[in-house]
Amino acid sequence: MSSANKNKGKRGEREVADHLSNVFGLNFERVPNSGAFTGGKNFFRKAKLTETQNLLAEGDLIVPDELKHLCFEIKTYKDFSFAGVYTKNKQLDDWIKQASATEKVWFLIFKINHAGAFVVFSKTLQSILKIPPCFSIYNDYNIIVNMQNFFENNKDNLLYLKSLLNSKDISVSLENVKDTST
Repeated sequence: MSSANKNKGKRGEREVADHLSNVFGLNFERVPNSGAFTGGKNFFRKAKLTETQNLLAEGDLIVPDELKHLCFEIKTYKDFSFAGVYTKNKQLDDWIKQASATEKVWFLIFKINHAGAFVVFSKTLQSILKIPPCFSIYNDYNIIVNMQNFFENNKDNLLYLKSLLNSKDISVSLENVKDTST
């Protein structure tokens, strides 16, 4: 990957971190070296890390304690085949595989030049998140939405999800989480 592309990716990660910091009023930071330390061929390192070390090495953003149940993977690209969303898109499949390689609630955010920013997440979250009227279901298991106002509209739901997952009184799976927007 060229230096210009790496810088573009870093800039995209910083922009998303700043956006989420503004939305939640909490500090999100870009992971230094991003997924390079435990990603791809370096996956073996993950097993050697402590829980705290893994928090810093998972995904592209260091999330605040209040949202440590979330993981964010960020991609910033010049081009993207949106037609492939309705058939098969190897690039998107690879991104989802990378983002979902966690036990946390994951979000893939991809920014495409002159097209905007989009969020991909597991369809298992549809009962708790406010999904805008225009969305796509990809490969039956994932939802794609425009990022504009998505996290603003789901701030309370994502914080609420943490309290359910941390509850010692009840066992919660994402399939059992109810919509809190009503």
